[in-house]
Amino acid sequence: MIEVRFLRKSGDLVGFTYDGHADYDEYGKDIVCAAVTAQCMMAYNGLDEIMKIRNRIDMDQNGGYLSVSIDSASPEEKKDAQILMETLLLGIKAIELQYGNFIKLIEEEV
Repeated sequence: MIEVRFLRKSGDLVGFTYDGHADYDEYGKDIVCAAVTAQCMMAYNGLDEIMKIRNRIDMDQNGGYLSVSIDSASPEEKKDAQILMETLLLGIKAIELQYGNFIKLIEEEV
């Protein structure tokens, strides 16, 4: 099961992590893993490459783990990032709605 965790600080999303494998299908055919990975990488690339928001990324090159934090970004950058971060959260919720046996979504205030 993939666990996707979103962290909020004072209501704003400041980070997300996914960990694990969905085991929906064999490696290379697992649409749940592919969907989560694609959405998370899209959000990271948008924050980093397009919006140029300071961030910290940690990932396993073999897959199954990605953690992104914008906690060190300026207050203005964090505010700007909310549209992308909240959109990612909605996308992960949509995956969870359809494939809830393979993904666990956690939101927490830090």
